[in-house]
Amino acid sequence: MPVSTAPTQGARLLTALAGAQLLVALDFSIIYVALPDIGTSLQFSAVALQWIVSAYAIFFAGFLLLGGQLSDAFGAGRVYLTAQLLFAASSIGAALASSAAPLIAARVGQGMAAALLVPATLGLLSSAYPAGPERDRAVSVWGTTGAVGLALGVTAGGGILAVASWQWVFWINIPIVAVCLLAAGNAIRSTAAGARVPVATTATLSACTAVVALVGAFTELSRSKPALSVVAAALGVAVLAGGFLILSQKRRRPLVPPALLRVRTLQVACLVAALYMASFGAEFYLVTLYLQKVRDYSAFAAGMAFLPLAGTITVGNTVAGRLAGRMPLERLLSAAFVTGAAGLLVLALAVAAEGGYTQGILPGLLLSGLGQGTAFTGMFITGTRDLPQTSNATGSALVTTAQYIGGSIGLALLVLLHGEQPTAPDFVRTFCVTAVIATAAAPSTLFLLSRTAPPPVPVSRPHQSSEHSTRGRR
Repeated sequence: MPVSTAPTQGARLLTALAGAQLLVALDFSIIYVALPDIGTSLQFSAVALQWIVSAYAIFFAGFLLLGGQLSDAFGAGRVYLTAQLLFAASSIGAALASSAAPLIAARVGQGMAAALLVPATLGLLSSAYPAGPERDRAVSVWGTTGAVGLALGVTAGGGILAVASWQWVFWINIPIVAVCLLAAGNAIRSTAAGARVPVATTATLSACTAVVALVGAFTELSRSKPALSVVAAALGVAVLAGGFLILSQKRRRPLVPPALLRVRTLQVACLVAALYMASFGAEFYLVTLYLQKVRDYSAFAAGMAFLPLAGTITVGNTVAGRLAGRMPLERLLSAAFVTGAAGLLVLALAVAAEGGYTQGILPGLLLSGLGQGTAFTGMFITGTRDLPQTSNATGSALVTTAQYIGGSIGLALLVLLHGEQPTAPDFVRTFCVTAVIATAAAPSTLFLLSRTAPPPVPVSRPHQSSEHSTRGRR
């Protein structure tokens, strides 16, 4: 049921939708510069610190497709309201956490809330704005807000920590949620629910738990005396992954339409997205720890150091959008990943030489930012290129899922490499590994992408669930 979009109401609703996208993106990246302070305050080890990032990423990625099904079944407005309230409750829980376990649990809640919020936001946007220029403008505002939030989150975190404690990186969510709910108004009650069909809750929980067990195994291996729990976690991964596959095949409404998984460009985009987050996504974590732990930067100085990276990511997004229609996507993506890998290698050399920020760190951030910004847009364009228009949201959601799960596993591997008390040589090694991972994406795109698009595949009705579907089509 379409939502009324009179000028004032339309502006208010767009504020609510853009605010929701800002909340999701900001909460992923704002945490980075606060990690050292949180680790000291709550006695996290350098190995366990990754869970503050991974808990959000894993459950966001794992519940994204389920969030789309829930929006279809119960109505985008109801799911939007539920997600915002869950986000607020989880943020309060994180701010009040007095030890590691409650904070990790609260981050899980935030990730699940984000996974519900993104598809619900897209559902409200589609209902409120008719197809055409009006919707295009609204989608552009929505997507740009998310891109800015993701890029500037680290800087915002540094600014908050300059004047307040780490708890305020979570308290800041409460006024954002309040503004979103007030601006949405009646719109969140105006969308009708769809048919009450079964949703793939069990399959989703199996997949999430399998990834958690895998990251947990890497975490235990990172410790000086790995526990026998590594073996148990590995067995758990195998059992849960098998259970997920069985459950997915038996359901009348599978979590992922099988026809989508046979599209070559989508397969390549998912692979590239996992490599992207395991390399470029880990850069935020590694640079933050290096600057604050090795170079003794304050949280504010570390946040400001990321500004050039945020700027070049935005430039890369723009460049990719303009070049995507003028050159083959495999060349665009390959060039992007090689450029970004060169930036990561420059960072490794800068750390090894113990050079200053301007001479070494800055050039590495500029190069890697340009590469990752270009690759980000390119991989979502690739993922939806050969899909029917009605499957773009589902395809983008699959790419996003691969992106964040790949990032969680990649980060766990890098923590395994740098150990419990990383020093400068450890950071040199991990930056080199991220450069190798990013470089590996270049031949993957060149040799696996086909120039001739296969015919569109018939798929079931999509579920409105994608953080980045808009940015991939801009």
